[in-house]
Amino acid sequence: MADNALDQWQVEYHSGIPVYRQIINQACAAVAAGTFQPGDQLPTIRVLSERLHVNPNTVAKAYRELELKGIIVSERGSGSFIQAPPAAPAPREKKATLKKLYHRLLAEAASSG
Repeated sequence: MADNALDQWQVEYHSGIPVYRQIINQACAAVAAGTFQPGDQLPTIRVLSERLHVNPNTVAKAYRELELKGIIVSERGSGSFIQAPPAAPAPREKKATLKKLYHRLLAEAASSG
């Protein structure tokens, strides 16, 4: 894990964005930027809460949400790790899915006028 990347994480209490959501956004941005790689371990809830000066329950909520999104996987007693992204669908499957979405969008647009 890139420890210095976590040094960049900040919480802005007056931004109007919930603190747990800010943690989620920063974790997702770090994964998208390649700062965090699959298998990298995130700090424990306690360590991150102390580093960001937030309640541990807030960090726990962010970690639960990240796990639900498939960004991280938590292993009891071992910690939380960045999860490998799912394999990309085959081009044929991708095209079929996009075609279904397109036709559904057209139908909804037509029914809405």
